[in-house]
Amino acid sequence: MSLLANEYRTAVADTTSTGAFLQVALSFNASYMRVANTGTVPIRATFTSTVASTSDAEIRPGESVAWTGGPTSKLGLLTTSTSTDGVDHRRVRVLALGG
Repeated sequence: MSLLANEYRTAVADTTSTGAFLQVALSFNASYMRVANTGTVPIRATFTSTVASTSDAEIRPGESVAWTGGPTSKLGLLTTSTSTDGVDHRRVRVLALGG
């Protein structure tokens, strides 16, 4: 018996003076994704498109969201931070599992 699975892991860290998009197009269909916001500003996330908008689910700093919907190969993240004081950081960890 053999087990085949794909895994996507990434960590994004940056300081921003304007909002920013992050899009992920996986090379496989994920059946589980977890997005953890370890930054200092809220982010918006969608699991059905590579482009997030301000109407998508908000993930506040320190929170994480797990998604177990139908298979998808798309993830979009957005932050609208406009700070120029160097205090706002966007740090996001993404884990996607599937086959």
